[in-house]
Amino acid sequence: MSIIRGIRRLLGGVNAPKAKHRYPVSSSSDTYYAGLNQDYRWFRQDELVRKCVVTNAYYATLHGFTTVTEAEDPGKHGYVKDGVDEVNKAVNLDLVLFTAQVKRSVYGKAGFEIVTDNEGMPSKLLSLESDKLKPDLDEDWDLTGYTYRGKKGFYGPEEVLYFANMELEADRLGLSDLEPLRSVCIARHEILRENFPEIAKSLWAPYVILKADTSGLPIEEAEKVVENMADVARAGKSIAINESVEATVVRNTPDIKGLNELLGKLEEAIVAGFGTPRFLLGRPTENRATAYAELEAYVEGPVNNIQRYLKREIERQWYDRLTRLITGGDEVRVKHQWNPVRVYDVYQLADAVSKLWGSHGTGPIGGDSEKVWELMGWDPGELEEKSK
Repeated sequence: MSIIRGIRRLLGGVNAPKAKHRYPVSSSSDTYYAGLNQDYRWFRQDELVRKCVVTNAYYATLHGFTTVTEAEDPGKHGYVKDGVDEVNKAVNLDLVLFTAQVKRSVYGKAGFEIVTDNEGMPSKLLSLESDKLKPDLDEDWDLTGYTYRGKKGFYGPEEVLYFANMELEADRLGLSDLEPLRSVCIARHEILRENFPEIAKSLWAPYVILKADTSGLPIEEAEKVVENMADVARAGKSIAINESVEATVVRNTPDIKGLNELLGKLEEAIVAGFGTPRFLLGRPTENRATAYAELEAYVEGPVNNIQRYLKREIERQWYDRLTRLITGGDEVRVKHQWNPVRVYDVYQLADAVSKLWGSHGTGPIGGDSEKVWELMGWDPGELEEKSK
């Protein structure tokens, strides 16, 4: 840390985070994908996987939340709620909860370093690398701290805000939602990124087999001739040959319909795996009644389940800590209340945007994908990924 930065941090009364920035974790180069966590890789590469994960997290935190103080004299302890709300705003808890849900869905767990000021009050929640974070437990299954980047006990038990996903065991590790979909993602990737480009090329430029008479050439020269012909015989390229070379055109008729049907089945498997309604992903549904029933089941099921878990953890790990700091140890409970997700409102919004888009993008905002994303409240970064 430079002297100037150190002075600024000292004057501001904020402690430095324990986790230091080392390298670009979010690098997206093709060569870097090979070194990524396999579940995170599919979140980065597969647009449908990302859409499902982000949509689930988005609708679980769509309408925000409020805090409520549970005390014998709410008026007397109103300052506690005000203090909690102030800290929540300072650390941007709305975004933290959204990020936590995305990461626990992808990795099975999510952690945030609680950066404090000189008085011990949280001032920042620093998102940690989930695949390098592991809870430390004693023989009685009690939490003693957290291992981070291979350093056991790097964090104390109260220095991390931690969330697990589908925590079936007492090890607090959780399970990734992508784990049962890995083979589906691989198959879908091969069809979309490898098979379809090759099929598209073969449709307008068939394969050519060149047969050259190299009987009078030494072995090394003959091999070189074959290599040179293979190098120039590219799809759509013109080549010149003499009478000693025989060319045969091979017509290839791939089963595109079968591949599309297979791709549809793989897509259905991913959507079903995340439990996200199809019409929220831009996929058509049978009719309005079906879409409404699907959305209602989605809100009552996956969305409520996510909200219930986050509520309990944020009250236990976050609000209880804040109230102790604010009151000096008084017993004042602060509850986390999600603003209700009204199914009818969400469906009406999606239906209105769909009508504005029009069939085949012929409506008032047809062709303006940015406006659609803005109205629906979706992540605009997804458009950049689609345009690449």
